Order: sequence, then C-alpha cells, then structure tokens
Amino acid sequence: MFIYIAEFRNAIALSWRIFSRTIAAKYRKSFLGYFWMVAPALLITGGVTMASRAGVITPGMTELPYPLFVLFGTLLWQIFAEAVEVPHQAFEGARSYLTRVYFPREAIILAQLYESIITMLVRLMLALLLVSLMQGIELRGVLLVTACFAGALLLGMGIGSVLMPFTLLFSDLHNSIKLGLGYGLFVTPAMYQPQGDGLFATLVRYNPVTPLMNSAREAAAGLAISNFQLLMFVLGAGVLTTIIGFIVVRAAAPIVIERMLLGGR
Repeated sequence: MFIYIAEFRNAIALSWRIFSRTIAAKYRKSFLGYFWMVAPALLITGGVTMASRAGVITPGMTELPYPLFVLFGTLLWQIFAEAVEVPHQAFEGARSYLTRVYFPREAIILAQLYESIITMLVRLMLALLLVSLMQGIELRGVLLVTACFAGALLLGMGIGSVLMPFTLLFSDLHNSIKLGLGYGLFVTPAMYQPQGDGLFATLVRYNPVTPLMNSAREAAAGLAISNFQLLMFVLGAGVLTTIIGFIVVRAAAPIVIERMLLGGR
C-alpha cells in the first residue's frame, strides 16, 4: 500500500513535468490558442439556434435562453466525450517510449488529465460569462455548474480508464466507441428535452450525462435542482469510476505494454 502511494506521488511529479512541456508546445504554434477549445460548441450552438428559429427544431420550454441551453449541453458532452478518449490517447501517444523506459504508468494519463482540466475550465468560464451577461447567476449556481462540469470530466475519465486496456488491444472496439461518442450528442438533451416514454426518450433520460446537463441548466437559471439525489449519485459515480479506472490501468499496463512490444494492438 505504501509502495503504491509513493509511486503515485512520483507519477504526479512526473506527469506535471510532462504536462508543462507539452502544453506550451501544443499552443505555441496556434494563433487562436484556446479558442479552439470552445469553437465547436459555439458553431453547433449557432447552427442549432438558427434551425430552431426556422422551425426545424421545436425544443419547447427551456430553463435558459435557447442558445445558452444548447451551449451548456454541447460543452458538457464535449468534456465527457473527450475525457473518455484521454487514457487511450495517452498510452497511444507514449507508445514510442512506453516500452523502453520504466516509470509510473499513471503519469501519462495524469499529464493528459491536466490538459483536460484546463480545457474544462476554459469552457466553464465561457458558459458562466455568457450566463452572467445575459441574465446573471448566483454563487450557488456557479458552484453547482462547476460541479456538473467537473463531474462530466471525472465520469468520462473513469469510463475511459476502465476501457483503455480493451481499446488498445482491439482497434474495432476503439473505433466503435469513437463513433458512438461522435454521434452520442444526439442521444442527450443537449438540444431538446425528450417527450413521451418511447425508446428514444428512454435512451436520452438514461444517458449518464443527462443529469449533469439538466442540473447545470437549472443551477444557471437559479432554479432548484429537480433531482438532487441523482446528481449526487452521478458525481459520486464519476469519482468512484475514476479511482477504479486508475487501478485497472495499473493492473493492465504490463499486459498492454507486452502486446506493444510484440507489435500487436
């Protein structure tokens, strides 16, 4: 137990050194820099809002002005979907030296996690800024919205960590997950609230990101959280899944690295 704690401390120190070097190099060549973190959500929001005004989409009553409604949902899904990919991308990106140098394997995921936290904070600040300018927001709302954004990151990171050994070994599984994440936005209440009790409405309601979207919007609008217990459950599940995910990464890393050495997936 104490050995694992010591190695995890080493992993944190190493991950910070990796992160500090890669983040500067990544955005040094980008003129617009952090704008690309929010550009897709802004474009989706603009397009969906125009479709709504043209009568193509009928979202019904929303807690926030419709552009903010869509922006919150889109940002939360992006945070979740990108976090699911983080563990796979971390190991895939470190393939060249992962099989040659021994170091705490958690370090490469933590380095990617730091970058994901920065991305989440940029998106969170944009959402809070726009809400403040358009209608205002209380401190309670800021805290709850922040918790929802952090919950999406942790939930995605945990699921991605648990799946990482399998996505590295089976490329078809990784491609299937990427496809699902790419179109999964449409199976969330990001652009509309489902009506009725059909199959599609059930899928949307049971999407793990749905409670985070609904709660973030209600908090931003100054409303009471309609299902606070479910929100706490999802946040707790995010923390627990992340812990389990790091345990899985540590246990499966030798097998994954062995397959890398053999040239397999």
